[in-house]
Amino acid sequence: MDQTHFGNQISRLRQNKNMTQEQLAARIGVTPQALSRWERGQSLPDLTLLTEICQILEVCADELLGISTLKPPKQNHDRHHEVVWSRLRNCLEPLELIFGEKLVPVFMNDTYMQKIVEQRERLATEGMLMPVVRVRDELELETNEFQIVSYRRKLYSERLTSFGERTCDYICDCLGRAVQDNYAHILNQELVKELTDNLQIKYPVLVGGAVPGRISYGLLTDVLKTLIRGGHSIAYLEKVIEILDRVLRRSSETPEEELARIVLQKLEEYISS
Repeated sequence: MDQTHFGNQISRLRQNKNMTQEQLAARIGVTPQALSRWERGQSLPDLTLLTEICQILEVCADELLGISTLKPPKQNHDRHHEVVWSRLRNCLEPLELIFGEKLVPVFMNDTYMQKIVEQRERLATEGMLMPVVRVRDELELETNEFQIVSYRRKLYSERLTSFGERTCDYICDCLGRAVQDNYAHILNQELVKELTDNLQIKYPVLVGGAVPGRISYGLLTDVLKTLIRGGHSIAYLEKVIEILDRVLRRSSETPEEELARIVLQKLEEYISS
């Protein structure tokens, strides 16, 4: 990929849309400094951002990357086919932080990224893995409004009456609380796989021997969601896996509701002992 060509193209297309670097960076979810480096040909974006950049600037990837457009019709069709599937893959995000126009300056530097990292670290102490947060502006919101959204479900919304140095901290604190309060909704099999993969480093025999063999990611996710909805922590994930594995070795036909009940009972006995 020609960095100079890419930089010139993205700069030209951005200006054609009368967008500032700050506005485009906010919509993509990167810092203005990163976008500036792209436009100067000093670096390139992560490939996972390419589809969104093309959508915002209304340009095909071939033109943006400087790839010859002299392709057979079938390949052209395949390119549009991939755009459709990409949009379908990304139409439901596990976690988004969206905001109105007046709040764009709050996210113009890297500060918010560090604050989100701090929230991820805090939640990790309670056994919760925060998914990647998509941060973007939304023109349809009130200019002073921000929302925390998961799979298009609004978890939290607020219209701020004042802005200051602590605004970013406050919004990220709200993000952390929203994740904590709605984790049963946010949790999915991909997150559960990441949690168990990480746990396997410490408990290779326990986790590797049970997940995803006797305990599928789907079953483990459903049991964890049941525990969370009951107000229980999933910080004891290794004990949950141990109990589930023991029960399923005796009977693989145990209903999910019964599994969740047994896990809860055994966990309470373990915690109180």
